[in-house]
Amino acid sequence: MLQEAKSDAPPPRYSVQDALTAGRKRQQRRRALWAGTGSAAVVLAVTGAVAVPQLLPAGNDKSTTVNAGAATSKAEKPAKVPFAYPSTEFSGTFAKYKVGDLTVDGTVLVTPGYQVASITAPGKGQAYEDKNGGRYYAPNVIGHVVTYAKGAFDPAKAKKDPKSGAGWFHAGEKKEAIKPGIPAPYAESTYTWKYADDAWAQVIVQGRLKYPATKLASIAEGLTGGAEEPVKVGIKLGYVPAGFALGSAGTTSDYLESTFAGTSFLRLIKGDFPYEKLTGTVGDPFIVQDTQLPILSLQVYPAKEQKYTAPGNAPYCPQEGLCYRYTADKKFFVELNGGGFIGNTEMIKMLKSVEFADPTDSSTWFAATEAVS
Repeated sequence: MLQEAKSDAPPPRYSVQDALTAGRKRQQRRRALWAGTGSAAVVLAVTGAVAVPQLLPAGNDKSTTVNAGAATSKAEKPAKVPFAYPSTEFSGTFAKYKVGDLTVDGTVLVTPGYQVASITAPGKGQAYEDKNGGRYYAPNVIGHVVTYAKGAFDPAKAKKDPKSGAGWFHAGEKKEAIKPGIPAPYAESTYTWKYADDAWAQVIVQGRLKYPATKLASIAEGLTGGAEEPVKVGIKLGYVPAGFALGSAGTTSDYLESTFAGTSFLRLIKGDFPYEKLTGTVGDPFIVQDTQLPILSLQVYPAKEQKYTAPGNAPYCPQEGLCYRYTADKKFFVELNGGGFIGNTEMIKMLKSVEFADPTDSSTWFAATEAVS
């Protein structure tokens, strides 16, 4: 699977079917990262950094099965703040909390239908290799907590799984190997429960970890509310093509991949996507009545994730439907993926309008609702 990160990028003016095919490939590739794929190497960043095979977290030669009965601290803990879903759009209400050796890190993505927090474990995450052969590691994100807006989630499918405590548990099953000689991947393990009236949540982790139901239930039980705060990103757009509006924002994309410090994400969507009868998070494609809604994705990355050499500080497009612009110090860049829905001329216009915050200082970032005008 070592290949160009953009090998499945759609050609200009591609059909709806082309869009769906490319979207499914990207979704499978990204989701394979934390669903525990054992492929020889997985292209993770859309910008071309290659993932090095690493089935277990670095520095950990023990079984990945977790002891659900991990000892708790004897020190008195502060009272847990009840969780409440955000009252305003594109805001987050997750508080950071720990469950044994795992940490729920707070809000990383918000959409009109749900908000997401990442779950990290000790150790190094996926290994990457840059264009110069240097190796670096992503945070060890092993899953997510997702809280859905009232009425957005349909629990019927989850309720077919075994009941466990206040929720329903699905153990991620081992799938068929991609090809002979490569370890088979696992599906995601999930724990689904109702956190408020007609409002549901899920703990979703890598199936290969073989966490028991009690472990996922303990993460659910630990759900803690924080102060409602707007989700912020490191860029602001001065120009947005007609009809496009904010669809999601955070420090990771809709694929929920592990990201690095300074990363932020915006998705723009043209049309209304109904966040109803969901059974999980939405990656790509966004289909309404068999029609693919146009989407644009902008993501800020550290420069080490770029395989192209930037020709100065002006926006540029190495291929149709994919354009870039660097910060003045060239330590970060923003990637704009047009998906074939707008041309490069329009994309360059968008990138020329970008105002960068300081990616290394989140206090300078823009509220997502202000970043898309």
